[in-house]
Amino acid sequence: MGYSIKTYYRKEDLPPMEDTGFFHTPSSFDRYGNIPACTPLMLVAFDGDVPVASMFAVIVRINRFLRGKLFKRCFISRQPAFFGEKLPQIEIFDALIAHLVREVRNRVFLIRYKDLGNAIFGYKGFRENRFYSVKWINIRNSLQRKRKIWDQLSKTRKNQVNKALKKGVVIEEFTSEEKLPEVYRLIRNANSRKILRWFPPYRYFENFFRHSIMTGRGKILLVRHLGKIIGGVILGFEKGETVYCLCYWGKSRRYKLLYPTIFTIYQAMRISEDRGFRYFDFMDVGFLNKNAGRPRFLLQFGGKQKATRRWYRFNWGLLNFFANRIYD
Repeated sequence: MGYSIKTYYRKEDLPPMEDTGFFHTPSSFDRYGNIPACTPLMLVAFDGDVPVASMFAVIVRINRFLRGKLFKRCFISRQPAFFGEKLPQIEIFDALIAHLVREVRNRVFLIRYKDLGNAIFGYKGFRENRFYSVKWINIRNSLQRKRKIWDQLSKTRKNQVNKALKKGVVIEEFTSEEKLPEVYRLIRNANSRKILRWFPPYRYFENFFRHSIMTGRGKILLVRHLGKIIGGVILGFEKGETVYCLCYWGKSRRYKLLYPTIFTIYQAMRISEDRGFRYFDFMDVGFLNKNAGRPRFLLQFGGKQKATRRWYRFNWGLLNFFANRIYD
């Protein structure tokens, strides 16, 4: 069965479709609205006149002043949204990824597809379109076990959380748009050492507040001590089932003995558990078989790791040829 693919650059032009997810639904356009450096687009697969799948992508200009193809990237996260249980997902995905390459290959230097959550999903489609892969780890916590999140923590983690509570550390939901500039500065400063390429501008966080937080699709939680923000986390919600940890931070050097990062992650998972979500997904967190750093830290909260891949394609033939030879 053949599927036709259409590309949409405006939310208003989309056909009627489900909007209950987080990454590949019409509301995804709202988070990138009015950002000069970003061009959102959505590919929709049709069976006749009926939409059967959608895949959201965003073209990002990584330099404020230079606008050529060399300074543009196309980013996609998570598996596409499929509108049916018995659909041939791999066949549809192969059609989507081939159409995406044709759509953006003359507009961007690099295509990056991450957070698939499965090492073999779409393998054929990626290979046929000359993507190369890097092996990564996905970490996800189940919130539906008989053992509560608290009981899954190690004795050391429990002691650290208790110490933070005794010293007056508290968590709260962020609800005031007026204080968003302060929160944005904190997030950017906390991630300054990790920012190697592109970091979302302030407008993205403003859109996230208005179109995700205010509509129940996401939350920002802040950790305070004596009124000062020492940590926080940004969460995205999907279908009342999965909570995605989009970003977390903590002032672990200045407030080392308050354990802000540990307290932030635990409280975010506890709140998600109390609200009936089934999974807490950290998504891709590091290289496969890496036994230190972020993967090791997050696994101490009781989650399980799963092998996945990040897929890349340079739209410069010679460079992409050597990348495929080096990585595969």
